[in-house]
Amino acid sequence: MNNSFPRLIDGLCATLRTEVLSRLDDEFARGQVFGVINVLNTFKVRADWSAGFLLQQIAAQQRALDALRPLVGVPLPTAPLPAAAPAAELLARRDEGNRALQSVMQWLDGEAGAALDAERRARIEALLLQAMRAEVDLELKHSPRPLFAEMSSGREG
Repeated sequence: MNNSFPRLIDGLCATLRTEVLSRLDDEFARGQVFGVINVLNTFKVRADWSAGFLLQQIAAQQRALDALRPLVGVPLPTAPLPAAAPAAELLARRDEGNRALQSVMQWLDGEAGAALDAERRARIEALLLQAMRAEVDLELKHSPRPLFAEMSSGREG
């Protein structure tokens, strides 16, 4: 393959903007094309070829799990971050990290968590909150700016 997936998507979006939008007079149709461009931009950053997004999620989870491990009484995964793996394996690894963080939350809400001293409990809660914020930050970082104005007006920017 000669072109990267992001380059192919950029080419599709450029063609839609220059060749299709310039020939459409109907605002509704132009809005629909902007909707397609928006979807393509989302695919660009989240598609199977783009393992970077998943690797960033896994790295953020692993940082949280490494910090939580000495503070909690539940086993947490310790596998190293995969350098390269198929998307299906990365998705499974990301889901495993989500389950591990959920197990910490359940442990914290149980009897063992209730018996913790306030300082340790606060540290665990802060680490969990930090992990959740990291997930949201990555989602925002890998989400293109929505083209709502363009979709509703049928005009660029």
